[in-house]
Amino acid sequence: MPRSNLRGWLSYKGRGEDLKIRYRKTLLHVVLLLAVPMIAGCRQKQPPTVAVIAPAGGLHYWEVFNHQVKAEADAAGIQVQFEAPQEVTDYAEQEQMVEDAIANHVQGIVVAPSHQLVLASVLRKAKKAGIAVVVIGSPIALAAEDFDAFVGWDVKEAGRLAARRFAALMGGKGEIGIVGVSPTVESSSRIEESFAEEIARTPHIKLVDVKYGLSDWARARQATLDLLSEHPNLGGIFTTDEFATHAAASTFNSQARRRPVLIGISGERDEFDALLQGKIDALVVSNPQEMGKAAIEAMKKALDAKHGGRWSTQISVTIIDQHSASHWVANP
Repeated sequence: MPRSNLRGWLSYKGRGEDLKIRYRKTLLHVVLLLAVPMIAGCRQKQPPTVAVIAPAGGLHYWEVFNHQVKAEADAAGIQVQFEAPQEVTDYAEQEQMVEDAIANHVQGIVVAPSHQLVLASVLRKAKKAGIAVVVIGSPIALAAEDFDAFVGWDVKEAGRLAARRFAALMGGKGEIGIVGVSPTVESSSRIEESFAEEIARTPHIKLVDVKYGLSDWARARQATLDLLSEHPNLGGIFTTDEFATHAAASTFNSQARRRPVLIGISGERDEFDALLQGKIDALVVSNPQEMGKAAIEAMKKALDAKHGGRWSTQISVTIIDQHSASHWVANP
């Protein structure tokens, strides 16, 4: 082949190879352009994961709440992970659970804070990380922009209902003591405050003492015994959490000729039984199923970028006695 023709052939062949390379690159680019949206679409279809952190484990109320949350979350296409510290006063453990949720890159956190202040900074951290934050149960010391929604129960009404029932059962006179959780547990403190304000409306009933059981059965029982020892004319005891209510009820024999009027905050089965047995005169309760439904509804709104803004709601409380307890257990 003449040299000039050889050069032309090589040049042509080279251009052909170059065209093949360009074609392959172009095809690869097209494939990548098509694949990226498909991959992104697959990622978007993954259900969001939400950490649900209760104030304490082993309580019937929060077990019912969790069951309702799971049902609502399944219907909404949300995955849930449940956590709870062993004790309501273990603030550091609850804080660590929020930290772990952030580290695990969840899309949302539902938390019932035991302390108004302890979780504030870590929840701000979660919000800054783009995680939807829904606070339930007790208020927390956060600015409105630091969380997406609040689902509370009417703690002030709980205190007022209890005070009015004491006034009726005690004939409008006598001494009352309180066994609370801790001065630092927000929900308990607010119940005590509203109770004291309402009981003050009955001038012949006097609130004589407040003691704390720290959500521990043995300590709450000792607090009850201390109240009885220090105030022998005590006519009523108000307990502001499940542990104190259970402890106080177990202190008295239902057949005793005299015991103080006992009204407590609790949604536990043991306390319903004690109410039916006459060891407790009344219980202030809220509906854990209603709380679970509202919590997931709030989270759905928080995860919906179109919704925007802060969402808040409050579930009701009621007081039940021996006559209405059976109906409440069957239809909470």
